[in-house]
Amino acid sequence: MNAQHDRQAPWVMIDIEAEKSYWRERYQLMPRAGLQRGFEHYWPVLGAVYDAYINHPTYDSDLAQYTYAKSQAVQMAGLDPRQASEVFSLVWGRIAGQRLSSMAARRGDFQPVTA
Repeated sequence: MNAQHDRQAPWVMIDIEAEKSYWRERYQLMPRAGLQRGFEHYWPVLGAVYDAYINHPTYDSDLAQYTYAKSQAVQMAGLDPRQASEVFSLVWGRIAGQRLSSMAARRGDFQPVTA
């Protein structure tokens, strides 16, 4: 697990194996995923967003997206700028949702949904 902190959010634990499991079920709908030979070949494209978040915790989403778009994984997959933006937005949105849930839980106003 990796944890990172920035000025606007609390520490967030990211379980990369859990994230891989989440995206394994969904990656086929991502840009250019059909051209890859399976999830393990597409994971670097998704993982590069986590790399930007973990390795550059002070970056805002715009700078993180710029860093992501220039990453080797994105370049090797042949994503055009629109496709790279789409992938980044989906993964970054997942990370941001985890951060918001963590902040709400710490304030005590997070109410888990029960069935």
